[in-house]
Amino acid sequence: MATKLIGNRKSAEAIPVNKSAMDRKDIVAAIDFGTTFSGCAFQSRADFGSSPLKIELVKLAGSSGLSEKTSTAILFDKQKKFVAFGHDAEELYNQKLADGNQFDWYFYRRFKMFLYNRLDLAKNNMIKSVGTGKEMSAMLVFQEAIRYLKDTGLHAIQKKYNKGINDIHWILTVPAIWDDPAKQFMREAAINVNNSSAGIATDNLSLSLEPEAAALFCRYLPHDRSTDLDGSVSIKSFRIGDRYLVLDVGGGTVDITVYEVYCDDQTKTVALRELDKANGGEWGGTSVDGEFESMLEEVLGPEVMEIVRSQYNEDFMSLMAVFEVKKRNVTPDSISRETFALPQSITDLYKQIQKTDLEEGIKSIQKYRGKISVNKDKMSIEAEMMKEFLRPIVEQICGITKEIVNQKEDLNINKILMVGGFSESKMLQQKVRETFSTQLLIVPESAGLCVLKGAVINGHNPSMITVRVCKYTYGIRAYEHFEPALDPREKREIIGDRVLCKDRFSVYGRVDQAFEKGEAVGDRVYVPRTEDATSLQIEVYTTNEKYPRFVNSETCRKLGHLEVPLGDIARGQPREFRVQFVFGDPELGVVATHIATGKKIQGEFDFL
Repeated sequence: MATKLIGNRKSAEAIPVNKSAMDRKDIVAAIDFGTTFSGCAFQSRADFGSSPLKIELVKLAGSSGLSEKTSTAILFDKQKKFVAFGHDAEELYNQKLADGNQFDWYFYRRFKMFLYNRLDLAKNNMIKSVGTGKEMSAMLVFQEAIRYLKDTGLHAIQKKYNKGINDIHWILTVPAIWDDPAKQFMREAAINVNNSSAGIATDNLSLSLEPEAAALFCRYLPHDRSTDLDGSVSIKSFRIGDRYLVLDVGGGTVDITVYEVYCDDQTKTVALRELDKANGGEWGGTSVDGEFESMLEEVLGPEVMEIVRSQYNEDFMSLMAVFEVKKRNVTPDSISRETFALPQSITDLYKQIQKTDLEEGIKSIQKYRGKISVNKDKMSIEAEMMKEFLRPIVEQICGITKEIVNQKEDLNINKILMVGGFSESKMLQQKVRETFSTQLLIVPESAGLCVLKGAVINGHNPSMITVRVCKYTYGIRAYEHFEPALDPREKREIIGDRVLCKDRFSVYGRVDQAFEKGEAVGDRVYVPRTEDATSLQIEVYTTNEKYPRFVNSETCRKLGHLEVPLGDIARGQPREFRVQFVFGDPELGVVATHIATGKKIQGEFDFL
């Protein structure tokens, strides 16, 4: 497999900019809320029109040497008031640990995964703090994290452009594999419903699916110079007709999506359409950290590790930060041992508890003999051991990606685009190259920033993704014609002169079904329960089945309900409404049409 390492450039013209996409806010700002790191970036409408890749990265307090982002960590005081975010939060909390005052504080780190695949997700969920296990509102934790990133970005925008909050459209990134409740949770945290003056107006906020954002950003890069491993230079890696898989490997999750570059017949512009529903899972780079931490616990012992995490957390996090850098540079061909400086607090604590030097203690562990050695304050790990930390997650990512590609062989995927922080791992890149030898592997420079920059581009040009594939089957509970051969007798009900079946799953959109952006689906007509009702409320169900029959089967789940506000519409007239689901966007939508007048009413879903 050839590999393209795509660089940056001040301008690119891979995609014409639609004028309609430009008739929006003067500024687009994006917040990439990651598991390990978070960032913020912005761009003026004028710069997008003339130089799409001229995107400003916001300097966050304590942003790391790895990138312009900062740690996804947040600290609250004992009154649950926000104190600090990012590396600043980590340093302050470490000071509290050193002073023994951590019990008066609430510290959260890498908490984004709290929302992933959570069936009981609700607005009133509580989340436990690191170290103490004390609880506070998960919504408040997310609200304050997003508020910090928004306020810091707003300050940078005001300094450069002298623009206000109402001149900005905000983009918030979410994994493509997240379900609807998790997306709604993030939106509500951003608009800060309990303190709207500190939040983002919901009309000024859009969600961007992370692999889509990366795909959009990289669509502008092919007109830049691309250098192959042999030193040859080429241009235009993406062309109309190309079908490519985006492998977005972040800290917490992996998103796998497939897109096609095509020319839209109506607009005559180059666009992208999704060819397969998003796949992925909880196999991000932090899983590798877990392998390293497990080794440390075996070497040092559980008692030592517990004290290290609770009393010497700053030293422990410094050690993990070094591992974060080293793990990305491990290659299948690595032969040199990696050396880590061990904080004195750890070696002294080990000697105090284990009654021997760590240098001698490590020799007694058979499985690590010859693989790990300690000399005073230095720990040396052989290359093969470093590879073992990465191998399980690398094998899992490539194995599942291969399974998806093989299942979708008819899609003729000819390129693989690797983005996300952990995609910078040399070992992962090499394994992808070996696994997909017939596809061109493209790894952009600063792959960890592709989602953030692409989210800005998505805000300027939200119509670039014209088709999306439904991840689930959506529908409602309904009465339908009773079929004796298919329906159990207990579902049979006679209403008037009709024999009906209750609890049927009435489908609006099916899993794997492709929808154009903003496509409204459904022809069911509803009437309010009472004449003075102010809204329509309808339960919504979802399943992974393509052809579900009953909403109360084991594979189905009540997702929540939709609500359509009626106000005083059509009082004294027939109050019949056609309710349609709106597919093809990052978030599910709903619209109702008053049959008598044709007036459309925007509804909303409540999945929390």
